[in-house]
Amino acid sequence: TFVSLDIDGKNVVNSSFAGAENWGLAGQNPYGVVFLKSTQVKALAMGFPVPLHFKSELKLSATVNEDGVVQIIGEVIHGK
Repeated sequence: TFVSLDIDGKNVVNSSFAGAENWGLAGQNPYGVVFLKSTQVKALAMGFPVPLHFKSELKLSATVNEDGVVQIIGEVIHGK
């Protein structure tokens, strides 16, 4: 399963859950992506130290390429 964040047609994040886990992104890191895992849930959190700005489009998407994914929740927190 891959998660992608695009801003104004440019890719900012494109990562698989397995890749994020293998890269050791389970703790604080400079990449803005953190892999979180419990016994039943896996999550990718994206956060940046400064606000991201976009002119026309911010697109958060997921592509599922495996069995067993029962739910995907995407949330974008934005302001003015």
